[in-house]
Amino acid sequence: MFKANGKGNAVRLVLSVATVAVLAACSSPQDRKMANRGFEYEESRLEGRAFLVPAGLSAPAFNSNFDIPALPESSREGAIGAKVDVRPPAQLLTVVPGSQVVASANPGEPTLAFYALSTSQSVERDTWAFLMNFLAQHKVTTEKLDQQSGVLQTGWFDNTSALDGWAEEDDDFKIRQRYQFTLRNDTQRHAVNMSVRVLDHEETIDGETSTTLTPADAQRYATRALNQFSLYYDKQLKAREQHKTNDGMGMELGLDNNDLSAWIVDASFEQVWRRLNQVLPGYGFTIKDTQQSLGWIDVEYDEPGAEFWKAKGAEPFKLEEDKYRFQLGEMAGGKTSITLFDKDKKPVASGVISQMYISLSGAFAKGQADQAAAKAE
Repeated sequence: MFKANGKGNAVRLVLSVATVAVLAACSSPQDRKMANRGFEYEESRLEGRAFLVPAGLSAPAFNSNFDIPALPESSREGAIGAKVDVRPPAQLLTVVPGSQVVASANPGEPTLAFYALSTSQSVERDTWAFLMNFLAQHKVTTEKLDQQSGVLQTGWFDNTSALDGWAEEDDDFKIRQRYQFTLRNDTQRHAVNMSVRVLDHEETIDGETSTTLTPADAQRYATRALNQFSLYYDKQLKAREQHKTNDGMGMELGLDNNDLSAWIVDASFEQVWRRLNQVLPGYGFTIKDTQQSLGWIDVEYDEPGAEFWKAKGAEPFKLEEDKYRFQLGEMAGGKTSITLFDKDKKPVASGVISQMYISLSGAFAKGQADQAAAKAE
């Protein structure tokens, strides 16, 4: 019965991304790509010996059923020995809620899909804005911008932990790169597909500069760049949500998706979840247990007393001191419902919901700064 109204809201885990490398102080970037043991095995050769039949014994019968065929020359074209890159492969991270890895025909051009998180979000506008601010944060210029074709080409990224991945200074190793970000709007799925590829590469080791890049390294760098953008994208979404939470929220009386009397708040599930957890303790509710993925908050209500209500300038709740459950549910238009149930899992009477609305709507309409000032007084 207490399944969240509408589709509910899954717990969003904050993914923390860290690269931990235990390296010798004198190791170079090239050394880090190689196995840390010798490569003497490359000098090994197969010794062919004749099959000897001891005197007095007959030679066994032979056939070619299990002969191992010779390797074709094309199979010897891969890297061997010191040229094998032993670093773990770079993987795309779907840290942005709802984002998804998109299979790409070009391995060197990793792609992520960013989906709109509400009907009011313009995911295309947000993705373009976040991308340009991401570049500005890294002091990277925009060399070419064609929003019609969905292409942005960057200036030079100098080597940073965002691109090199080792998060350390190395005077003997310098790297810089230019990238192309391609955005494709998917109106049917309310999403934007973003692809990244390396345009230019310069790598200087001990004073010698190279502009060549293997396909594997090109994919690695493009993946890292897209992952760094995803982390920035997620950070901006969280900052926006927090800003909205700090501001006031409109609340009205209405019906939830199950046609029960409820408070309807003009804000997202996460915003209302945070605000309700902040507001309830100030009105005599002690929070006993919560389950955000299912959208409920279990509380115990103790009447605050006449002086409290006098200070608030409001009438006391017509609510008995007991245990209750506040149930949140997502609604159309980016709104969130709050329904109140008693300890027997029965909805609280509409009259009580209406009376409580007077005080709770005022609390939701105030920003956090206003609430903090009121407490200080």
